[in-house]
Amino acid sequence: MLCHDGDLSDLKRKDMVAEMKFDGTRVLIIKEQGKIRLQNRDGIDYTVRLGEIVQAAKRITASQFILDGEAVFVNSKGEIEFVGSQRRCATQFPDILLRMQYPIVHKCFDIIELNGEDWIDRPYEERKTVLKDLLRSVTEQTIQYVPYRTDLERAFEEVVKKREEGLILKRLGSKYEHARSYNWLKVKNWVCEVCEVAGYTPGKNARSIYFGSLVLVKDGKFRGCVGSGFTDRDLRQFKKAFDAAEKMGRPFEIGESWTAIKTNLKVKVKYYRITKSGVFRFPVYQGIVS
Repeated sequence: MLCHDGDLSDLKRKDMVAEMKFDGTRVLIIKEQGKIRLQNRDGIDYTVRLGEIVQAAKRITASQFILDGEAVFVNSKGEIEFVGSQRRCATQFPDILLRMQYPIVHKCFDIIELNGEDWIDRPYEERKTVLKDLLRSVTEQTIQYVPYRTDLERAFEEVVKKREEGLILKRLGSKYEHARSYNWLKVKNWVCEVCEVAGYTPGKNARSIYFGSLVLVKDGKFRGCVGSGFTDRDLRQFKKAFDAAEKMGRPFEIGESWTAIKTNLKVKVKYYRITKSGVFRFPVYQGIVS
């Protein structure tokens, strides 16, 4: 089951509750014929890669189940860092040093099947109650039950204060759907910043006559590339500005081809977080700053 985008107005809804949004990797925990296996939503097997989750899942007393959740790495400050789950899930063999560096926690938020019975048609609240009870047998913190809250606006205020990812709003009484559904809405905690346009990457397909992404800098340092959020009018406006701008040598490399230009353009972008290398995660163009 996948989310649609929500916005701040959805925090006023009375038919939904809020769960934390986690910056990790979606992982199903499956027990069949006495064996535990893990897989992502594309069916890629993570059983060997995330051994600590397998060991914790063996403590769950049910004979058969499918549990849904997010595999995350929590650093020493209590912050979730995507790089940890990314590294662990990309490594196809057991790596003791990597496991020690990035121990993984499974944030378990739903139950799809239990003891041979399909639970997707059960209402949300019933699935959560049974899931919470099922996970009581897991005494360590490797698999953690994800609670929900009814005070949506207060919950989001806390997310902003703690600079966390956002919330997933879930409709009370709803079923578990194997699809993208408006019964789940993600409300993200966006952060905004103004940057200078240092150049652009080449466009592909429908964007080939315009550009791919804007290359952004702040205080002379590379902040990332933004390629989403543009209207057709925006594309034409930037293309006209780029054609008139003076080309120059690239002051830095970004891992792909790009054209550096002299410009006074400044733009506003929204983003999730800043990576350790100082670039935006999931930036979205918001407009030109005059």
